[in-house]
Amino acid sequence: MDFELTPEQVMLRDAARKLAQQQFRQNAARWDRDEEFPEENKHQLAQLGYLGLSMDKQYGGAGAGLVSTYLVVEELAKVDLLTAMIVHDQNVSPRIIANHAPEALKQRLLPGFARGEIECSIAWTEPQAGSDGTAVRTTAIRDGDDYIVNGQKIFTTFGDRADMHLVYARFGPSTGAKGLGTLIVERERPGLTVRKLEGKMGVRGAAENELFFDNVRVPASNVVTLGDPQNSRGFVKPLTIYNGTRVGMGVMALGVAEGAFDLAREYMTVREQFGQKLSEMQGLRWLMADALIEIEAARCLCYKALALIDAGKPDPGLCSIAKVFATEMAQRVTVQCQQMFGGYGYFGSLPLERMVRDVRMLTLTGGTTQTQKNVIASHIFPNS
Repeated sequence: MDFELTPEQVMLRDAARKLAQQQFRQNAARWDRDEEFPEENKHQLAQLGYLGLSMDKQYGGAGAGLVSTYLVVEELAKVDLLTAMIVHDQNVSPRIIANHAPEALKQRLLPGFARGEIECSIAWTEPQAGSDGTAVRTTAIRDGDDYIVNGQKIFTTFGDRADMHLVYARFGPSTGAKGLGTLIVERERPGLTVRKLEGKMGVRGAAENELFFDNVRVPASNVVTLGDPQNSRGFVKPLTIYNGTRVGMGVMALGVAEGAFDLAREYMTVREQFGQKLSEMQGLRWLMADALIEIEAARCLCYKALALIDAGKPDPGLCSIAKVFATEMAQRVTVQCQQMFGGYGYFGSLPLERMVRDVRMLTLTGGTTQTQKNVIASHIFPNS
C-alpha cells in the first residue's frame, strides 16, 4: 500500500496551495459578506485547467483522477469553501454525463465543462424528496421527439447561475426508484422559473434555489439516463458517481478543519494569558493534539476511498464512512479552533466565524450524516 503522492501530485497540490493562500484568501470574507459568487476565482481556476482535472483528455480534460483533483479542492477549502465548491461541482454532473450520457451529448457538453464555459446544477431534491431520494414527483413525459417536464425542485446549489440543470424526473407512472432517470434542461427553456432561497447560514456566495418546471419542452437528445417504469437502471447508474461526491464533501470538510487549525496554531504561538503563551498551556496543547489526530484520520479515510475509485474498485460503504467522519470531525475541530481565539473568534473580522457557519452545510448536503449511517449499516447487515 503506497501512501506517497507522485511528484506530479505534489506539484499540483503545492501550486493550488500557493494560489489559495496568495490569491483567494484575501477576498473570502467579501464573498461571504456580499453573498457574491467569486467570478474572478472561477476564471483563474478555468485558466489553470482545474475545472477539467478529472475529465478524460478526449473531452479536453486532464484525466488526472479524483485523488489529484481533491488535493486541489482540499487546498482551496482551507481558505474558502465557496471556491473549493466550484472545482468540486465540476466533478458531479459532468462526471455523470461523462460516464452515462450518449456519446453525442458528451461531445456537445464536456469540452465546455472542461474549459469552465458551462455550469450545470444538480436538480434532484424536492420539498418531499430530501433524504428519500426516490420520492421524486417531477415528471418527464414523452411527446414526439421531446419530453415535457413538470415539477418542482428545491435546494439547487448554483441553480441561479447554471447554464443548465441535470434534472431527476419520473419518466412514466411508477413508484420508488423504478422509472426515475435524468435529463438536461437548459436555463432558457420556456416554462422554467428559478427563485433564490434567502437566509442561507453559510457558503453564502453559492445560492440555493427553487426550480419550477411548467410544461418545459426538452429534446429527447438531452436525456442522460433514461427512466423506465419497469426497472431502476436510469436512477441507479448515476449513483456510482455519488461515491466520489460524498468523499468530496469529506475532503472539503477536511480542508476547512485544516484551515481553522492553522489559524489557531499561529495565534496560540503569540497570544499570552496568565504570563504564558497559549501554546505553552498543557490543556490547550492537548486539545490541538486531539484535533490533529482527527484531521489525519479523516485524511486517510478520504484519500483511501478516492484512491479505490481511481483504481476502479469503489467501496460505497467506505465512501459513506469517510463523509460521516470527516464532516462531523470538521464541525468539532473548527469550533474548537474558534474557541482558542476567545471573544475575538466570535466576530466576522476573523475567518473562524465564517468557517464555523460554512462547514455546517457539509453534514447535510450530499446525504445527511444519518442517511450515510443507514448506508454503512446496510453493509454491516446486508441481509437485514
